[in-house]
Amino acid sequence: MTNKIGTYISYLKYLWRSRDQHSVHSPFVFELLTKCIHKVPKGSKTKAYNQAIQAYLEKKKVSFISLTTDSTIIGTIPTSKDITAYFVEEIHTDYKQKELWEKLVLDKKIQISIDCWSFGLIFTKKDQEKEHFVLFKNSWR
Repeated sequence: MTNKIGTYISYLKYLWRSRDQHSVHSPFVFELLTKCIHKVPKGSKTKAYNQAIQAYLEKKKVSFISLTTDSTIIGTIPTSKDITAYFVEEIHTDYKQKELWEKLVLDKKIQISIDCWSFGLIFTKKDQEKEHFVLFKNSWR
């Protein structure tokens, strides 16, 4: 019961802090949000977002790594490409994934982190200042 209350409180905090595309000043994140994430139908499962984001980023020649609840990171984060994207699922509801997410957001090699409640995206992007976004995954306007 305590875990459900904690998740509920965490979700309320997410809703309070989250913003839409109008508060995003990074062209890279704005385009990802409006041309990919918001195009996934409302009510879709995390897997649908994962697939849509992966397909979108592949067209942009961005390396994509999915960190599901079954996966683990071994070693350090690769930074050989200009941009590498990591999809981290269940960042608020799975304890291990939440710990992983919090470590990755603080990592100095990560320039962009995007919290979309049921999943998070992190990017190593060499020409970008470190920024953290808490965004709605669905356009509600």
